[in-house]
Amino acid sequence: MVHRLLFPMAILLLFTISAAAERVYVADIDGNIGQGTLNRFQRALSSAERDGHLLVVRLNTNGGTTVAMEDIVRLIQNADVPVVVYVAPSGAVAYSAGTFILMSGHIAAMGNATAIGACQPRIVNPVSGMPEKADDKEINAFAALMQSLAAAHGRNETMARLFVTDNAALTEHEALDAGVIEVVADNMSALLAHINGMTVTVNGAPYRINTTDAEVVSLSWGIRDSFINYISDPQIASLLLTIGIFGLIFGFITPGFHLPETLGAVALVMGLYGLSFVGVTAAGVLLVSLAVVFFIVEILTPTFGFWTVAASITFIFGIMLIPAERAMYYMPAYWYTSFRVASIAVLVVLASFFLYALMKSIKAKQTKPRIGKEDLVGEQGVAMTDISPKGQAKVRGRIWRVISDDEIKEGDEIVVVEQRRLTLKVRKA
Repeated sequence: MVHRLLFPMAILLLFTISAAAERVYVADIDGNIGQGTLNRFQRALSSAERDGHLLVVRLNTNGGTTVAMEDIVRLIQNADVPVVVYVAPSGAVAYSAGTFILMSGHIAAMGNATAIGACQPRIVNPVSGMPEKADDKEINAFAALMQSLAAAHGRNETMARLFVTDNAALTEHEALDAGVIEVVADNMSALLAHINGMTVTVNGAPYRINTTDAEVVSLSWGIRDSFINYISDPQIASLLLTIGIFGLIFGFITPGFHLPETLGAVALVMGLYGLSFVGVTAAGVLLVSLAVVFFIVEILTPTFGFWTVAASITFIFGIMLIPAERAMYYMPAYWYTSFRVASIAVLVVLASFFLYALMKSIKAKQTKPRIGKEDLVGEQGVAMTDISPKGQAKVRGRIWRVISDDEIKEGDEIVVVEQRRLTLKVRKA
């Protein structure tokens, strides 16, 4: 009787295992790693855990924010299903933050002509705006994290540390020989064939992967996540914050034209939202605020550009320092150059605006005021009749009696040289 019960139970168990392996979810992480990437990965992992299916993360990134990277690593380490991190397609890379994500996967795989590594944390030099090596404390901390990820999945711990301490980088075959990945596969079909039958440890328990006849389901990006990933870039968020602040200032000094303050308010909200994911430094906020004060002082008390120069210098330092330093450790190398260029571009626009306003103010102060009888002196008009020496002319849309020492024909242009109550003395223009 017992044998009769065991046989159908075994058949049912085998059916359940094969059914659980009939689907593989694939999520792409392509480009900078930010808050939008984290949100999307959370949803992809939740779908895989809910249905009990394998998740493959197809990775191609030069790096991203440290905060998002660490959250993704924690999610993978605590996942209830296996997560395969696959650097693909051919030509893809997983540098900086991407290598941490790769090393956190239950299976680490790479496609042909791919590369990983170069994970040494960097900081921004506020003077040059260019990346520099972080201090030894931060390097050692991230090296320890990389080593622990390698140890958790039975990979080469020494080589894993070198990714951080020595900025080491490896091709797919070098990584396989060094023992930091398990698989090199040309495409998704080859990857699934390679990992079929592998046993990995998921939450402390062995898990045997079955990809026989698996259905591949691609999970696409949402517009919201793409938008969040964009504005959570420290560069974009800090620039939006600055543009928002100055948009409000321009709106307040130009009453009646509501576009600047409207756009400024929108940019300010988006900038604050983006910076909420990466954090800010007190020094950066203080310097940007001080630059705003200097620009306002220039508007209220023109000083021939002194406060504009002071505000410009303060602003460039402030915007370089405003994003939290830790968030920028693993941004791509090119990002630091683009951050500097974008900051200078915004500075040039703002400084040009205030210098233009300053020149207009100086010109207005140097202009001789005209009131009362001299109000029309210098104005141009058109002769409505022949003027010899009396006649009529149109000035400022009104017909005036005019006199002139010149012979002026009807239709000639004239200039007012003197105003005598309701009579204007004019000359030929």
